[in-house]
Amino acid sequence: MIPVIVYDECQCDPKKCTAKRMLKFGLAKEAKTLGSIPRGSVVLSPFSDRALSPADIQHARRGLVVMDLTWANIDGFPRLKHAEERALPYLLASNPINWGRPMELNSAEAVMAALYILGEKDQAAEFLGRFNWAPEFMRLNGNMLEDYSKAKDSTEVVRIQGEYLESIVGEPENPERSQD
Repeated sequence: MIPVIVYDECQCDPKKCTAKRMLKFGLAKEAKTLGSIPRGSVVLSPFSDRALSPADIQHARRGLVVMDLTWANIDGFPRLKHAEERALPYLLASNPINWGRPMELNSAEAVMAALYILGEKDQAAEFLGRFNWAPEFMRLNGNMLEDYSKAKDSTEVVRIQGEYLESIVGEPENPERSQD
């Protein structure tokens, strides 16, 4: 079991806040200050240059941290020197606010995906009955999450992500062909 930790910036509507619901349902514990986040834990960050992979399990056992703030205020994302920042790979949001948008996950979607990638599939499944969008999240992303969870490291996750993106947008145009 991975300890899930929420640092809540209290920027979203409390009625729609998935971080608050994770706390309410006992799926996470709250970090009241940045200093209370365990050293060496994994912080999910859209600014990290390393993708989360199963290789991060040892750090995640110290804590999997989600910083809850709105996408409109993402530039104010807290940076921690004593934690390991990791970005999630390409995934689609299924929540009502950002449905279908790539990489604009809410906090619960991010945690659910991270747990799955880290191999904690039973813990990730605990979200299915607590969030009405969670089954749709798995329908949209299940194959990708399964592939990411089999990667050996961040580099392989990025390679798998690239294959998915290429399948969506197609083969990049060959510059030599366009000169014919």
